[in-house]
Amino acid sequence: MENRLHDFVPDDLYRAIVRQSPDWLWVLDETGSPVGLSPEPNYGLALFRWVYETDLLPLQQACRRLLQEREPFAMTFRAVLPDGALVWLEGQGYPLACKSSGWQAALAAKDITAFKKQEERLTRLAYYDPLTQLPNRRLFQDRFIQSLHMAKRYHHKLAVIYLDLDDFKRINDTYGHATGDELLTMAASRLSHSIREPDTVCRMGGDEFVVLVQQFEHREDVAKIVGRIAQTLNQPFELNGQTMSITSSIGVSCYPEDGHDIETLLQCADTAMYASKQKGKNHFRFFSDS
Repeated sequence: MENRLHDFVPDDLYRAIVRQSPDWLWVLDETGSPVGLSPEPNYGLALFRWVYETDLLPLQQACRRLLQEREPFAMTFRAVLPDGALVWLEGQGYPLACKSSGWQAALAAKDITAFKKQEERLTRLAYYDPLTQLPNRRLFQDRFIQSLHMAKRYHHKLAVIYLDLDDFKRINDTYGHATGDELLTMAASRLSHSIREPDTVCRMGGDEFVVLVQQFEHREDVAKIVGRIAQTLNQPFELNGQTMSITSSIGVSCYPEDGHDIETLLQCADTAMYASKQKGKNHFRFFSDS
């Protein structure tokens, strides 16, 4: 019964059907290498040659177990096609019983690239500010928790720098919200380039930003970072033919001196920032000095 369809459909028709299929199909050879890629125009390419480097070893191991031990598997992996396109594939490997040649195996996969791109977009919306592309409060909290764990384990210090742009409302009122948004985007870019590689800057909302400073020895090290931030923000901004200047008020809290959790440290840094603003703006203050 199982051979009736094969007897009725010629091999060239089988090949034509496979090439037009939206799914991808490989048959494993005796070495465990998948060959016979579909659909067009990539039919006949050996899979392992094109699998993304970090996904290659797990896929090779799964294919060997499939061929040698007839162990099925399901796996998501990436392939880089000859034209340079990166595709995400959701594959299933399964054994096949063939009367003429004994046990064989195949790997079938669906192209889930569009789904993965949508997933990445949703993840970015969840963790990044859509205007400035900086990490948002949620991602900041995740990174803080990780950093706090390492700080407790290795007795490192952390600092939270809280800042807002002085008189930003005046920019919006004078030039409009579109110009204000562009200014925020430019300020965010400057902030990103004024911090160290392991540190994180995020937009908390409005014109407020927070920087997580990791692994410093002395309070003066944080003061230098604050100085760079203030200096880069104090440089004039060129927007729509207008030259604008802004300043910032900055507050700093430190772990473990000022708190042991994110909410406490954020509140302390925010309090220090408002103390700086009351001092006359364009200043910074440590919470312990407030």
